[in-house]
Amino acid sequence: MLEALLENRSVPGLRSGVERGADGLPALVWLEERSGSGRCVIGRRRGAAMEPVPGVLDKAGVELARKVLAAPGEWAAVDEIGFLEQSGPDYQQALWRLFEEKRVLAALRKEDLPFLNRLRRRADCFVLDLDEVREL
Repeated sequence: MLEALLENRSVPGLRSGVERGADGLPALVWLEERSGSGRCVIGRRRGAAMEPVPGVLDKAGVELARKVLAAPGEWAAVDEIGFLEQSGPDYQQALWRLFEEKRVLAALRKEDLPFLNRLRRRADCFVLDLDEVREL
C-alpha cells in the first residue's frame, strides 16, 4: 500500500518483502533499499514461526538505514516496521534517527511491541489505523 501511495516516486527508503516456500507459507523476510539494492535476509521461518536472523539488522540493516539518511531530500519511506525489528537495537536506533532527521512515511505492524509503541507515541507522528478507516 505504501508503494501505491508513493506512485513510484523516487523517495529514498527501506522496504521489506516475503518469499514463500513450496507450501505457500512465508519462508523468509528480506529488507532492501527502495531502489532495489542492498538486499539482506532478516527473518527465516523455523517451524511455524518467523524468527529474526541474528545480527543482520544491526549490521546490514543499519548500513541500509544510513544510506537512506544520507540520501538527498527531506522525505524517506519505510515499509514495514514490525516484530523482527525487536531483535536489532542498533537498527531501532538507526530508524529512530531517520525519524528525527527526515519526514518519514512508514507502515507499522499493528502489534503491541515496545519499539512500535515508541514510534506511535512520537509527538510529530500522525498514525492512521487502517482497521479504523471506513469507506465514504
